[in-house]
Amino acid sequence: MIRELSQVGRYLARREKTEDGTPLDVAIRARLQCALSSDSSPVVVVAHSLGSIVAFETLLESNCPVELLVTLGSPLAIRGVVVDRLLQQPPTVPNNVARWLNYWDRDDIVAARPILENSFRRNVSGVAPVSQRIDSDGIWVHTAIKYLSSAQVAGPIVEALLTGRSTSEDDHR
Repeated sequence: MIRELSQVGRYLARREKTEDGTPLDVAIRARLQCALSSDSSPVVVVAHSLGSIVAFETLLESNCPVELLVTLGSPLAIRGVVVDRLLQQPPTVPNNVARWLNYWDRDDIVAARPILENSFRRNVSGVAPVSQRIDSDGIWVHTAIKYLSSAQVAGPIVEALLTGRSTSEDDHR
């Protein structure tokens, strides 16, 4: 747990620089922004742990429409450590996100405050995070594989990808 939260602390400290002098958090968001800028459709963002913080802040700065944002084992709502240090205050669902599903496991200590609805305002379209509990087996349930192995998690991701692909194919005809 200490290793996981120390990564979050490094990112949110916003002091560390890359070799070229770019702040580490800015460089990380730029890499995700580059991936979002590709011409693929539909856009579904799946973010785990620290990645959920990076995805949230990147989507705030992005114009790319996101059909589905899925966060897994997210520490986003931990007060003092994360939510109060996000780039946007008060935190609001990015306006380019059409749907946000947040999954947490009761045994995942990194997702200590798992109900994001209590910490994030709705966006201009009325989208709010929807937090859902899953139950994994094992001692260390924080891994992305544990979350993605659940049909409850994988199902909406596959559905969004298939629905978007059908729409994209219809547009090209």
